[in-house]
Amino acid sequence: MESTDLRGKFCPFPIIEVVQRVEVMESGECKVFLVDDPLAIRSIPEELEEFEYLDINIKKNNDYWEVIITNTEG
Repeated sequence: MESTDLRGKFCPFPIIEVVQRVEVMESGECKVFLVDDPLAIRSIPEELEEFEYLDINIKKNNDYWEVIITNTEG
């Protein structure tokens, strides 16, 4: 599982990075993004709404979030 550390980057940069990487994901692929900007956590799911085949899970750690995105496209 590929992990991308976006901690220390503020909007819109985490959102842009996530969208760019999600656009090239293959079916069944899973990526993890580490994010510490609260605005990005609210915005990332909204920005990915058009990708109906994505499963998005967000887990809170001490001072950052793990955004786990899986391409479920059949």
